[in-house]
Amino acid sequence: MLSGMAKAKKAAIFGSGPAGLMAASRLASAGVKVTLFEKRPALGRKLLIAGSSGLNITHEATMAEFISHYQGFSPEIWKRWLQVMGAKEWIQFIEALGLETFRGTSSRYFVKEMKASGLLKSWVQDLKARGVIVMPDQEWNSKDQLHGFGAVGFFLGGGSWEDETPPWAARFREEFGLKVQDFYPTNVGYEVAWLPDFLKEAEGQPLKNIVFKTSKGEKAGELMVTRYGLEGTPVYFLGTPGMATIDLKPALSNSEIKAKLEGVTENLSPIRRIKKVLQLSDAALALLFHHTTPQQKSNLNQMITAVKNFKIKLDRPRPLAEAISSGGGVELSEVSIKPGEDLMLIKHPGIFCGGEMLNWTAPTGGFLIQGCVTQGAVAGESMKRFLSRE
Repeated sequence: MLSGMAKAKKAAIFGSGPAGLMAASRLASAGVKVTLFEKRPALGRKLLIAGSSGLNITHEATMAEFISHYQGFSPEIWKRWLQVMGAKEWIQFIEALGLETFRGTSSRYFVKEMKASGLLKSWVQDLKARGVIVMPDQEWNSKDQLHGFGAVGFFLGGGSWEDETPPWAARFREEFGLKVQDFYPTNVGYEVAWLPDFLKEAEGQPLKNIVFKTSKGEKAGELMVTRYGLEGTPVYFLGTPGMATIDLKPALSNSEIKAKLEGVTENLSPIRRIKKVLQLSDAALALLFHHTTPQQKSNLNQMITAVKNFKIKLDRPRPLAEAISSGGGVELSEVSIKPGEDLMLIKHPGIFCGGEMLNWTAPTGGFLIQGCVTQGAVAGESMKRFLSRE
């Protein structure tokens, strides 16, 4: 596709998310003249959104654990790519920009200031210092915009946090002849039919130190009660329509809970005994009170079962516009996974894609952003090799 264009060692990057910024960094560090295009007036919108409540940049997980959380490319491909830029390299990159990082109690890594603005500012300053030309308010809409560049990288994002389907999806189908799957929400809250009296007490409150289980597995953590249902890492990892259970006191077994409750000498009902000795969060106590029957409340064994195996029905995920990330996008069969040509469009040599615009998924908690910057680094290296052959 680019064979008839100028052979200068110039590259275009479209999109200023973590993947696009990392590809630009790899190219600029090698002396490639890079122009970075962004459709919005300012760069890094989704990075800023991700860091609005604490920017977790990666995770302490092993290589095998990282790979197990990535759906899309094969484990062998992810292993090779994470060797290009894994958690260690990503942390070193951030610290080289002058920011401090730390490991949290949840095995996730954060930037010290707990937001993305400082990272974005330092990153963009570094790119400009390396000669990268930044072009805001420049949306890609035609192949004509690619002339003059020896290699092009598209990192246009998916359907999350968008009011409408990104227009690039239709253009990739029409202009490049690529298979592009419709977007769907991932890392998203789920709707639950809460009782109104429960919401009066618990809306906006956390269910702390729980274990959440669905047909997809189980995950410890914290859930947030919302007017429409549940948010939080466990439901982002495991959410799926149907029945789910919550262990409200995973630190104790059924028998241990029973011994504690029977050890109360006062003549209290099971629910009041639970409140007295189990130290559950306010939201958990409200859940037990409002979402159990009078018969359950009067039966000690049934209330123990409710504490350890509270059943809820997940109705459906929240809309794509509220999702942290999305699945769908350019089919993976359209990009090369050949070493040296990773993430290049097979039908259009010299054009590369990466990040959320490809049809792969990962959970939050450091895995998603790590996957994006890893792909950005890999695509940047492939673009450098392609330019060296020109």
